[in-house]
Amino acid sequence: MTLFIHLQIKPIEQIQFSNEWMGIMKTEFPEALIFEADSHSEPFVIGQGVSFLKEAKKVVMFLDSNPNEKLGTCAPLIEKVLRDKAVTPFILMQGQNAMFEKMAKMMMKQFSEYEGVEESLVQISRFLN
Repeated sequence: MTLFIHLQIKPIEQIQFSNEWMGIMKTEFPEALIFEADSHSEPFVIGQGVSFLKEAKKVVMFLDSNPNEKLGTCAPLIEKVLRDKAVTPFILMQGQNAMFEKMAKMMMKQFSEYEGVEESLVQISRFLN
């Protein structure tokens, strides 16, 4: 199974319930399981994402973040993605987040800057094939 994880690390008033990137990913990769959450999601929801990781063969994580926002309830899921030894994730980052960047560096995980939908489609297609 291919798992797409879309996490918004933003103040609650900036959380969007529809996203152009996710809409296109659903169309381009209909076989993928899509999981969406934000830094204010209930721990139960984040737990669902963690359980999906156990079955995933490939993981694409897209973080949409504000620079100083805390990872909040997403922290356990992000940590699990970064620590997973069986699956190397493809991580896209829109915006910056010092805490995430520090975690990724500590766990020696690379991530790419989001440069738009077209570029991310190329990168993800390359990663999945």
